[in-house]
Amino acid sequence: MVDELLILQDKVTVIPIENEPVGSNCYLCYNGDFSNDCFVVDPGAEDETFLIDSIKRNKLNLTYIILTHEHFDHCMGLNQVRASFPNCKLVCSSECSDAIQQAKKNFSLYFRNPGFECGAADVLLEDVDWILHFGDLKISFYPAQGHSKAGILFVVDNYVFTGDSLIKDIKTVTKLKTGSKEKLLDSINLLESWKGRGYIICPGHGELFELDNYDLSKALGYF
Repeated sequence: MVDELLILQDKVTVIPIENEPVGSNCYLCYNGDFSNDCFVVDPGAEDETFLIDSIKRNKLNLTYIILTHEHFDHCMGLNQVRASFPNCKLVCSSECSDAIQQAKKNFSLYFRNPGFECGAADVLLEDVDWILHFGDLKISFYPAQGHSKAGILFVVDNYVFTGDSLIKDIKTVTKLKTGSKEKLLDSINLLESWKGRGYIICPGHGELFELDNYDLSKALGYF
């Protein structure tokens, strides 16, 4: 469920947790030197008891839940986490906020009928100029619409969270409704411009990896 050996520490501590039953990635992130505030990325497990217990056991204050996009394997546990931490704020794009409210648009209807719906976001990224503050750190968000029109990626400290826009050694899926090869290229070009900064990619599936030495053309299917 969680790769407890893979706990990354810089200004932000990043703990990857594998969602089940679909093997997507959730992340629990906090800055223990500054406060006990934390944020969660893509709570997509059918049962989020492990994540919820981890937050409570470590006496963390869940400030934000961030969704990289609307697909069910990245938000299946959202309702459970929000119910457990009613003061936290859900953060995503306006397109994502709209899509998670409909089982057909979040694709949960096709995973298990009748699927599920989630409430609207508390914070739309378009309303905050794509920037959030987390303690003494800034979280910078960017549209990443190749996999989904609702998609984003974001940077905090030394980490880039890419959702399903970039997964190691996998061609990014653009065939789903609202996907776009042209928009994917925009995201890949942005990531290419960030090489040399020592960023670690935290993808929506699979293992974490270094951006600097990665061949980004793999995401486009060029090998």
